[in-house]
Amino acid sequence: MSSILSMLLTAALAAPTTGVAAAPAPADLKDVEAVLAYISAHPDDVALVTRGISHNADRLAPVASAFKITHLAAYADAVRKGKVKRGERVPVALWNAYHLPGTDGGAHEAALKRLKPGASVTLDQVVSAMIQESDNAAADLLRDRLGPGALRKVAQTRVGTLNGAMLRAFGGCTLSADACLKRYVKAGEQVRLTLPDFARQADWAETVARVEPGVLRRVLAGLRKDRIASRHLEWPMRQPGADPDKLLIGTKGGALPGVISEAMYTVRPGEKPRETVLALRRLPEETWYSGVRSYAHQQFIVRMATDPAFLARVRAALK
Repeated sequence: MSSILSMLLTAALAAPTTGVAAAPAPADLKDVEAVLAYISAHPDDVALVTRGISHNADRLAPVASAFKITHLAAYADAVRKGKVKRGERVPVALWNAYHLPGTDGGAHEAALKRLKPGASVTLDQVVSAMIQESDNAAADLLRDRLGPGALRKVAQTRVGTLNGAMLRAFGGCTLSADACLKRYVKAGEQVRLTLPDFARQADWAETVARVEPGVLRRVLAGLRKDRIASRHLEWPMRQPGADPDKLLIGTKGGALPGVISEAMYTVRPGEKPRETVLALRRLPEETWYSGVRSYAHQQFIVRMATDPAFLARVRAALK
């Protein structure tokens, strides 16, 4: 998410698009036009749900870390009902016990660097790490704290453990994903997995973090109105250069091999808010790497929210 500020400052003010049809699908997702061309050529591997577009909304899709907004929704509900407190102390040693080094792009280490904790952090800080840095350890810790049932109620499907699933797939654990994670946390010894090639990881990514994109969009719409949740999702607006009076964004994205996703709401003065869920799956290795470097999918969502002509082109491409 490091490039989201440049996206805020440039994509919303980009020149209007023309009515030219999308080009053949590119291998490189370098910009919004490339994203449009790709989804036009691969509609079965795309879910896009926003106001005026409902493409593959009701089909379970792997959405990577975008599914963490279900954890956030369950957390906000638990706080409101007094089941947990935002200031509840969480030992850093316990949080670390959930971490699988080398599997989250450095998210856990980045969160610790930002928070500079002592022996403990607050539960709300753990949630911030789950959303801002996309720390998988934070998500699994929160899932255990709230109970899987609380997340299932939000997502309308089972929400599993990412790290437990990874231990089962690549760590030699033959138990269920939940049992694998429980044993790992209890042992308290971090293990660095030897991950297989991209193709095998991509096959695994198709089996985890699966949610109906339409459900995810409804969750996102509720979070936009929730003071506890929106404060976390709108963390980019607290960065230098962001101007919520021109364009307010709340977002949670994700990437697993072959999968890129984003759940984002945008609010512009005088316009209705727009909630959008975009999920790309079965991306070839080269295409996936270009997408996670360019963040063009985020720019694509902002362009839809700020350029009616571009939105019309996207709608036409998915008919």
